[in-house]
Parts: sequence; structure tokens; C-alpha cells
Amino acid sequence: MKPLLSAILLLCCSCQYFSSSPVQGEAVKTADVVYTEKKDSVEETHSEGKRIGNPIDYNAPTIKEVYVTTRDSIELYEEADDKSTHLGKLPYAEKVEVVQEFKYWYGIKQRTQRKYKRDGEEIILWQWEKLFIKREQTGDISQIKLNYKELITTEDKKPLKKINIRFVTKDEYLAQKANAVDFIDTTNTIKKVKGKLRLPCQECKNKYVTYIDSLAPKYDDNRIEHTYMGEIPFLNQYLICITGYEYWDYILIDKTTGKKFTLAAYPYITPDRQYFMTLLDNVYEGVTEFSLYSIDETNKIKQVFSTAFTQWALVLDEKDREQVFMGSDGSLYAKVINVSVRWDQKGYYNPRGQYICISIKK
Repeated sequence: MKPLLSAILLLCCSCQYFSSSPVQGEAVKTADVVYTEKKDSVEETHSEGKRIGNPIDYNAPTIKEVYVTTRDSIELYEEADDKSTHLGKLPYAEKVEVVQEFKYWYGIKQRTQRKYKRDGEEIILWQWEKLFIKREQTGDISQIKLNYKELITTEDKKPLKKINIRFVTKDEYLAQKANAVDFIDTTNTIKKVKGKLRLPCQECKNKYVTYIDSLAPKYDDNRIEHTYMGEIPFLNQYLICITGYEYWDYILIDKTTGKKFTLAAYPYITPDRQYFMTLLDNVYEGVTEFSLYSIDETNKIKQVFSTAFTQWALVLDEKDREQVFMGSDGSLYAKVINVSVRWDQKGYYNPRGQYICISIKK
């Protein structure tokens, strides 16, 4: 499901290195903390009337945006000088706004914490400042990649005992895509009539399972739509997708009993029909959720493993489709990207990416 623009803007804004601060133009004072956005307004808060640090107007024009390309983070300097005060670090893939250029340095706009004393009391000050980083430690968005450590990093930090995951080449990805496996049969399309999706069911009341759309306004919490995706003949199951405001589910429905089995995402079934996998790009949580299910000899489905990858997201194609498929070798293939650069500088999905393969340990 294509994420909402509001969620995109929210996530983009939350990626700033120092993010928990008041909105632009506000000045908030507490007993211990002073926040300021306006240039020179810090002078009013200092007992000696002296400027602290290198305050800069929040609206100072940005020359360009660059990304941190040094893996082990980089230093923030108070001046364009190695010997000047170090004021923290910026992590790999962090985007920064350049406001001044030198031969070996960039002056950047950065939210900064300072401490000083007023009437014997320590004050914590947050303000926008011009700080400095080394040019050689930055680059453009195309230089931001995933490494293996990031590829396998999960939310729970536990080892991947049930699956293997690795990078593959584009050629290997495309070769497997040419022979992709999909057991979802879309030959017989069941269409909705006046917002009602009726699925034939042998043992159900009235011989149908019925789903009714709630077509509230597009971004209304009460809006629900049901889409018929197809059927899985060997499982005797229908597959439908239910979408609402900021959520979606896939539902397997038994064609005989009407019994439901809820999935987070589309099921990619292995060629031997013994397993299937799902990948959910959860843009709201900033993770990619993976699940592995088994199918026994009676076609009973059971979840055997799940995890959430924190460092990568799925790449969409020009039609906003996830580039994921089940290969003929029984492995799941996907095009993914470092989550820090899932959107480009203009706020659109970043089409660049790397290719991965997820296989089952047996």
C-alpha cells in the first residue's frame, strides 16, 4: 500500500539529528532550559549579554544538501579548524543543509545544545547554529548504501535462526524474476457490487462470505475497502486485501468453511508449497516486518518465525509496486534501500537500491 503523504512528511522531518525542539520562531523558557530559534535572541538570555556559539537564522538559505558518507560517523566542529571545539557527531547517511562552502569544509545549519551559567544556575540552551564538517566525509544521496551488518539488523537484536539473508547482484535478481513463482490464481475475478464483495462459501450461511466497504472520505478513520486478490487452489483459500486509513491486512478465507487467517502482507509461497513468506514495509514504524509460515500436509498454516528489520525499506517501481517475488529456487527476492534515504531530496520515493535474497534454513 502506498504510504500517505502526511506520513512521509512526518518521517522526513523526524530524521533530523537534533529533533526534539520547539517549532521555528518560538522562544520557550523553563527554570533550566532555554530554546531559541531567532538569530541573536540568545543575547537576551545570557547574564553578560554575550552571544553563545554561532547562532544562525533558521531561515538562512541552504546552498545544497549533502549526506554523511563516512561509516563511523563524523565530528561537528565549532569552527572550520581541526583544533576547534568538537560539538558532537553526525551518523552515517545523515542529511545536512550546507549554508557556506570552503575548500575543505562545509558550514552547515544544525540544532545545537549549549550550556552556560546564569546567576549561579546552569542553563541548557538549544539554538540553530552554523557548525562545520569536513567536505571529504560527505557526498550525494547515491553514495548511501547498506552493508551486511545493517542488512541483518533487527529490532529485537536476536540472531536470524530460521533464515539466511544476503546481497545478490542485479543480474541474479533479474534471472530469478524471469522465473518467479506465484500460486495466487487471478483467473476468476470476483468483483464488488455496490461496495459488497461476496465470496462463494460451501458451508457458510447463505453460501457466501460478504464484505462491505465503508466509503468514508479518503483520509477518514472509518474508511474501509476490500479488494479481491485471487485464490490459492491447493489451499482452497481466497485472498483479499483490506485497506483503511493508515493500515492494511491480507486475509486468507477458506472456501469451504469461511474461516479466516490474517496476514500482514502478500504471501509469497515456496515452489514446494511447504512455506510462504511475507514482507511488510511499515512506513509508520520505520521497519520492514518479515514473517515465515509453514504449510503442513493437511494444509494447516502456522507462523514459525517473525522479525522486523530496522535499517532497510522496500523500493517501489514507477507504478508504486513493491519489487518483491518468490524465486524458483525457493528464496524471496527484493529490491531494498537504506531507510535513511528511502525518499530523495524532493520527497519522492528513491528509485535506487540494492538487491537481496532471503532463504529458509533447513
